[in-house]
Amino acid sequence: MKCPKCGSENVNVQVVTTNKLKNKHRGLIYWFCFGWLIDLMLWFFLTIPRLFVAMFGHKKQKIVQKQHSMAVCQDCGHNWKV
Repeated sequence: MKCPKCGSENVNVQVVTTNKLKNKHRGLIYWFCFGWLIDLMLWFFLTIPRLFVAMFGHKKQKIVQKQHSMAVCQDCGHNWKV
């Protein structure tokens, strides 16, 4: 493998992992069917406990990992996806 910038064959290939944190949200069908009604009833009957859950509750999050190969020229430092 040759570097496209300097033409050197002193190239190192590495696997790079990229992590992204995504929040899970409720879907549109949930809110149209019954989600808004459940939230309204919980706020109406359980105001104080619902307030604590909303402030300190566990938020649903998803971690997405993607892996790809990167080549790095050891002479000039140029890097590119393989």
